[in-house]
Amino acid sequence: MNVPSDTPTTRSSKRRPAVAAVLAVVAAALVVLALTTGGSGSDPAAASPGTATSAAPTAAPTTVVLAPAADTPAPTGPTTDADEPPANLAPVPLDQPAAVGDGVTARVVSLDAVDATGVGPGNVTGPALRVTVALTNGKADALPLGGVAVDLASGPELVPASPVNDPAAAPFSGTVAAGGTAQGVYVFSIAAADRADVTLSVGYEAGAPVLVFTGAAS
Repeated sequence: MNVPSDTPTTRSSKRRPAVAAVLAVVAAALVVLALTTGGSGSDPAAASPGTATSAAPTAAPTTVVLAPAADTPAPTGPTTDADEPPANLAPVPLDQPAAVGDGVTARVVSLDAVDATGVGPGNVTGPALRVTVALTNGKADALPLGGVAVDLASGPELVPASPVNDPAAAPFSGTVAAGGTAQGVYVFSIAAADRADVTLSVGYEAGAPVLVFTGAAS
């Protein structure tokens, strides 16, 4: 009996070489693909060593240096400060006249030891000096007297004597005409032991130099 030449076993043997060839081609293609794509990843950590990552520049803080304040020069010339007391003129004896230099003169008319009678709160009754002062107006215009200030002090330390509102007191007031003279009377509480060295100050108007008299009041 004749066996057919193309049996299943024969057909299987013929296909094996063909399958092996196809597998070899696929494997070769896979190898080539792996070789061509293996180093092309985009992993940021795999960046080449010389590559620096750029960052936005940070502005440096600004340092402001304040210049020291310039020294204020000391004022020169006459002061315009209303709170600064006026200058005192050189003292003269109690029995001599004193002149401001603008036509106004002053003199001490009398210094009388009295027992003052204090009237009102804060006024002391007791030993005192009653001082009479005359102001002569040598200016061309009338001189207001409402701003006249008269003060008395004792000793080299110039201890102030307290003014007393005694009935005999008659401070300057009103005005004195050009060429005229006016008098004011002031009473100060001062012990007899403190009268050997007294200083009498007379300011005839605010800001004007103060006329000063010194000596013993006995």
